[in-house]
Amino acid sequence: MPHRARIGTVFALGAAIFTALVPTLAVAQTGTGTQTSLTAETREIGGQTTAIFTATVLGANGKPASGAVVLREGGHDLAGAALSAEGKAEIKLNSLANGDHAVQAVYQGNATASASQSEVVSVHPEATATPDFSLAIAPASFTLKAGTAGTLVATITPANGFTGFISLSCSGTSTTSTSTSLPVGVSCVFSPTNLQVTATTVANPTGAVTANMSLQTTAPAGQNGQLRTPANAQSPLFLAVLIPGALGLGFLGRKRKLLGRAALLLMLGAIAILGTSACSARYGYFHHPPTANDGTPAGTYTLTVTAQTSNGVSATSHSMPLALTVN
Repeated sequence: MPHRARIGTVFALGAAIFTALVPTLAVAQTGTGTQTSLTAETREIGGQTTAIFTATVLGANGKPASGAVVLREGGHDLAGAALSAEGKAEIKLNSLANGDHAVQAVYQGNATASASQSEVVSVHPEATATPDFSLAIAPASFTLKAGTAGTLVATITPANGFTGFISLSCSGTSTTSTSTSLPVGVSCVFSPTNLQVTATTVANPTGAVTANMSLQTTAPAGQNGQLRTPANAQSPLFLAVLIPGALGLGFLGRKRKLLGRAALLLMLGAIAILGTSACSARYGYFHHPPTANDGTPAGTYTLTVTAQTSNGVSATSHSMPLALTVN
């Protein structure tokens, strides 16, 4: 065989071998192709808003891949996890700041599977809202005549999934006093005093509960002018001694009558002194009329209605002012 023919044959054989080895070398270098997908959701766990990412990596043949994935945002790795036997990894993050986040799952590959990455998914975690409630009073102002009553309605509306018991109370101030006690002659009664807030229902989508609030004022009352002293309070005692003594004198002699008269006068004087002392204490009571009741003074008062709840560790309360005018 000519020399040139042998050289051509060698080159042709080498080219054929190289062509056959290229795919093998590529597979050995990059491994089997993979596909990575990512899903995300947010949940409230332990009082915190948590973003939960689920990454899935499958080979070109549909079999689960092995290895690890990382979550990446803007070129910064957030967290990573190993793939399970099903080719899945779940990563929970509660450290993401409020706002929009664009996150991508990146599969790092291994000796038999090539690296791949998912499409970008968006999550929007929000700060966990603390369960709470609001208080409203209708009407917000009230005018009453002294001695009359009125009814208001207190409404409790839960927020952020609040449930529990709420107690209602009221206190008051006036323009002339800094005391937190209710104005003179004013009473405040709730029915019921304690409210239970439960989960929302179809019939009550807001979960609001109400209580009736009754305000009562007091009318003025004058003094009782009638004296309560029994008539002739000392007459029975005086007569009980005087009559037997006078009759006894008739049976005595002249000298004895003189002595008897003197003794009788002394006895009457002693009785008068004792009777006066014994009755003097009662005299003030029987002749003293009842204290006048001025009722609720006319004026404008600011009452404070308070709703409070406690979980045994901390307490939460909300208050609303109520203007009360008494005329």
